[in-house]
Amino acid sequence: MSYLQNKYLMENNYYHLEIVGIYYTKNGKYLSKLPTKTLLELRAEPNNRYDKFAVSVWHNDKKLGYLPRNQNKSFFIALTSNNLTLTCLLGSYIPSSEKKNYGRRFQPERANITIHTYKNEIDWRPVSLIPEDTMAY
Repeated sequence: MSYLQNKYLMENNYYHLEIVGIYYTKNGKYLSKLPTKTLLELRAEPNNRYDKFAVSVWHNDKKLGYLPRNQNKSFFIALTSNNLTLTCLLGSYIPSSEKKNYGRRFQPERANITIHTYKNEIDWRPVSLIPEDTMAY
């Protein structure tokens, strides 16, 4: 794997993150109905007034939330520079009603995702990066 221009993301790799802000988009119920491994779309939001590197997570016409602010810059750069293709898959969703199972560390309305990176020129991924093998659950 080689480093790319943004120096943070590597091609042919995968990253596990959480979607944040689900509570504010009010799409937690919608998200809870999506099966694991659902393909999601990442969109850069350069005009976001709260974060100039904001990356939102979408399914069809529904904004589900955002990538965490402390992890979004390299994904924003990859999306806006078109040097990488990013594929985002849903891992699992934890609704607020399951608070009792998580104790003090609980964060309401969170969802795990896996983002795969690969160069735009190729339309295949190595066998080792099949989404089912690298999903965060």
